[in-house]
Amino acid sequence: MELTRRRILQMGGLAAATFATGCATTPKTAGTGTSAAGAADAPLVVASSAITNSLDPAAALSNVGATFSAQVYEPLLTFGADGKLEPALATAWRVIDELTVEFTLRQGVRFHRGGTFDATAVKANVDRLLSGDPTFAFRVGQMGTLSGAEVVAPDTVRITTDKPDPILLNRLARLAITDPAIFKEKPGSVASGTGPFKVTAYAPAKSIDLEAFPDAWRKSGSVKIARIVAIPDPGTLTTALRTGEIDGAYGLPPSVAAEMAGSFVVKPVPAGSCAILSMIGEVEPKLRDKRVRLALNLAVNKEEFVKSGLSGYGKVPNGQLLQPGYVGHEPSLEAFPHDPERAKTLLKEAGAESLTLNIATTALFKQQAEITAGYLAKVGIKCEVVIQDLSSFITSLLKKSETPLLYWQTDYVDLHDISGVNRLGPQPEGVQRHVEDEEYIKLFASSQSETDPAKRETVIKAMARRLHDEAGVVFLAWPQTVYVHSSKSDLTLNSDGNVLLAESRKGV
Repeated sequence: MELTRRRILQMGGLAAATFATGCATTPKTAGTGTSAAGAADAPLVVASSAITNSLDPAAALSNVGATFSAQVYEPLLTFGADGKLEPALATAWRVIDELTVEFTLRQGVRFHRGGTFDATAVKANVDRLLSGDPTFAFRVGQMGTLSGAEVVAPDTVRITTDKPDPILLNRLARLAITDPAIFKEKPGSVASGTGPFKVTAYAPAKSIDLEAFPDAWRKSGSVKIARIVAIPDPGTLTTALRTGEIDGAYGLPPSVAAEMAGSFVVKPVPAGSCAILSMIGEVEPKLRDKRVRLALNLAVNKEEFVKSGLSGYGKVPNGQLLQPGYVGHEPSLEAFPHDPERAKTLLKEAGAESLTLNIATTALFKQQAEITAGYLAKVGIKCEVVIQDLSSFITSLLKKSETPLLYWQTDYVDLHDISGVNRLGPQPEGVQRHVEDEEYIKLFASSQSETDPAKRETVIKAMARRLHDEAGVVFLAWPQTVYVHSSKSDLTLNSDGNVLLAESRKGV
């Protein structure tokens, strides 16, 4: 099952709403720091509309899950501030052959429960992931070609794949190493990692209490205790910020964040995704006509969409999915202009002046979809926004849609690679295609097996040009993830747009 981390099951901000229970949590130990214990003893509290669905990083499905995991668990390697891979639990790695990479592990690292981190622990994590347990289906999908692990020495492990994989290291940056000692317990409700914080309390779907782990190799700075809470209602979440009950929030609707910009610090960061309309030719055959697809791209005013639909927290894409900084971004491409008159002409030429193209999306994206529908109506397309519950939309997106248009936000920040947008690539027999152009599909398949970095970048750029030239999707925006915090506190973010509590600061 494809769950695109962060914005619907990683597609855009939908992940934050995915597991919301509707029960707000007021952080009882949070506040303005005026308790008897003093501000120094008060936790740094960050909130969103939901928290992780599981304390088990192998089972967590959403970006809020990643936010929790980043504090408690660590992978072998990670993405640095510049988006490049750097050491974490592994200090070095080398390619043995096209199917094997050997990692030298950091020594002296201990799990929160006291066990030693070593090659055996890494192998246990890989074996567990590949056990066939459906709980890990999402993470297994991210791992792609991963086939096993071999202990070479206590500080050396070899990771193998079943075929050459050009982004194996990117994938392994998403494999958070869990203490094997808790595997026979309930990893969804207990935790033991090697990160700078350990879990001291957990109320499912409500709150997670954290305490700095004194034996961590990567220690927390000023933050000694912290709390992550779920406050599903945006109004309640905003009030908690204003009253000082929480120090910061993420996953706020853009319009709400914009309203708070005058009195709070607002940090927009690139989301590593693209807001698009998928055009399903299987539902409406006229969408297989390039003139119709081009007309839809010309119908929407992207600048106004970013301003109105995202409250300015986004960028107009230059007619491609990848934003600058990702391998394969093609800077020579140009954004589709807003040209409604030409759009009308193209629709007339294609015999599609009176098309009905309804848009399916989820409640979180209702405003953006309605803005898009308004532009389509101005060029003569009848368009109704159909709000689906999450499970129905997943079916529409991943299996079969009943509507010709789908509004969603692709995600490639997870893998830092176009591979994360596999919904637009080759599909199994019987699964609908979001892009039907055979040349694009062949290029996508080639990008998954080409191991020469320079050649692969050339392939991905060719993919971008082809999708642009064929107007394969309606390119709407490169969204930003928005964090809001008080002026007294500071939230440090990593390159994935997740909070790093160990490097953040609570105001006094």
